[in-house]
Amino acid sequence: MLTDRYNRKVDYLRISATDRCNLRCIYCMPQDGIVQKAPSEILSFEEIIRITKLCASIGIGKIKISGGEPLVRKDCFKLLKSLINLPNIKDVSLTTNGMLVKKYIKGLKNSGLKKMNISMDTLDAQKFRRITRTGKLIDVLNGIDAAIEEGFFVKLNVVMLKGINDDEILKFAKFAQEKQIIVRFIELMPMTDNRLLNRSFYMSCEEIKNKLKVLGSLKPIDTEVFGNGPARYYKIEEVSVIVGFISPLSCKFCLHCNRLRLTSGGILMPCLVSQEGVDLKDPLRNNQSEEEILSLIKKAILFKPPEHNLVLSFPRQYLMSQIGG
Repeated sequence: MLTDRYNRKVDYLRISATDRCNLRCIYCMPQDGIVQKAPSEILSFEEIIRITKLCASIGIGKIKISGGEPLVRKDCFKLLKSLINLPNIKDVSLTTNGMLVKKYIKGLKNSGLKKMNISMDTLDAQKFRRITRTGKLIDVLNGIDAAIEEGFFVKLNVVMLKGINDDEILKFAKFAQEKQIIVRFIELMPMTDNRLLNRSFYMSCEEIKNKLKVLGSLKPIDTEVFGNGPARYYKIEEVSVIVGFISPLSCKFCLHCNRLRLTSGGILMPCLVSQEGVDLKDPLRNNQSEEEILSLIKKAILFKPPEHNLVLSFPRQYLMSQIGG
């Protein structure tokens, strides 16, 4: 079993397939976007697969592909198929904003993928435009329906923004009930330069739970059944819906953190808000041996801090799109 300095099991790797995204969500990215990396600065699929193989050889068995928006990278589903077929990889899933899911649903299905998280922060078309600054809600809704129709296990990710979408909490629960999917409410993290946004829009998971209690009692259920990450899951038995909560600020989940993050530029990050990571891209391209690359991966694991330092008063250290949110 692979463990860090604090005896936490490390078996989960989140891989950012690209730094590009087709949305400009207010809590994630500046309105004008980011300075995008040149294609030569991005890990190739072959490099991602090689790193994943090495990680799998020392105990990593769960993979999440994210971005930016992973589906804007050409043939992303081919990467998914290669990862799914690797020895010792037990679980591969995808996080997407859903905009391109319907377009690529057959390729995703044929890759062998079975699970995806789809991000959608509102059920209102005008709010969607306000939050994302671009795009159409209907494209995400169609993507969700396409994924359900093809038999995918779907979890809906909702970043809560007080004063914007907090009046939709019960609507999201009803939507999840109707679609027979899981909805996960996520606390806003300070990942932009806008401190006012961070403070004004923040809503704790306890506040969300209290609003959901009008539907019935929240009964804790086995977290590992539904995911590999920090969400805590509950069933509202009266309405037969499962809800999850991700609370990086109000209830840190660092004690049980089991993950590493590989950026699209080849930096292995021991924590979402690490000040620095371990570069794997240059050693790979300089033909360093597998043993040398493995030593760098193990170094990143030893760099894992006891807990993150995210607080609302801090300016952002990184943009979520740059590190694979």
